[in-house]
Amino acid sequence: MASPTVTVLDLTASLGLHALTQLGVAHTSGAGVWPQIALGSGTTTLRLDWHRPANDLDLPAQSEDLAAIIVLVGPGSTNRLRAVLKLLAPVAQSNIWAFLMPNALMEHAELKSLPAKQAQRIQVVKLPDSSPQTLWFILMEQLGKLDFKHFLALQPPPSLRDDMSSNLKQCMIDTMTIDGALAAALVDYRSGMCLAQAGGGMNLDLAAAGNSQVVKAKLATMESLGLRRGIEDILITLGDQYHLIRLVPNNQGLFLYLVLDKSKGNLALARYKLSDIERLLKV
Repeated sequence: MASPTVTVLDLTASLGLHALTQLGVAHTSGAGVWPQIALGSGTTTLRLDWHRPANDLDLPAQSEDLAAIIVLVGPGSTNRLRAVLKLLAPVAQSNIWAFLMPNALMEHAELKSLPAKQAQRIQVVKLPDSSPQTLWFILMEQLGKLDFKHFLALQPPPSLRDDMSSNLKQCMIDTMTIDGALAAALVDYRSGMCLAQAGGGMNLDLAAAGNSQVVKAKLATMESLGLRRGIEDILITLGDQYHLIRLVPNNQGLFLYLVLDKSKGNLALARYKLSDIERLLKV
């Protein structure tokens, strides 16, 4: 069975290149096409066709059987954005997202000036900052909302996997008792696989694969800089959520992932409780 595919049209100067590097893609510079980038293991995992067009003629034809189309919009891309919007106008795709960098003001105005019928088909997602880590968290969150019924015969995701050991079940139960906890997962970042999960509101298997790339990229950067101290956690702050990745020191290759409601959770307390939970893990 063919994998569901998302087309990414990257109109940023460098943010998209940094994101590609986090995915483990080598030789990322300038314009180019990086097809079928897998977001996890398996033959039917979600894949990205990533395009960085050198000019308007490089824009790819769009198929209506795609899972989604994502346009990464950076400052200085107004003319290219106009060409992309013209390309997408006849495409009957219900999932079209424009990820807008904070300083892409003219491009934002271009999107706001679209005819009402086309504007209704394009969801504008404003990035809170221009870091590749934030881009990936928001990207994974959006991709987790996709319905793959037309692409894959997926079983409904349970709140707790039936095949988890009692220890992993208890770990997830304890994690979800943290004030403000919305979702949690235990992830093997070497494979991108989710070993246990609880909560909802997003596709945690997809989040596990994407966040694994973030962890591997950060570890590689630390090694390049000669920093020998281990990572305790990685924090991404969104408008209404904290996304906390906490590496498990006694189980190399694993991390705990916690999504926390910003208005209800206490970040310091969540870190403290996760440190207790990680000590009880037996994998």
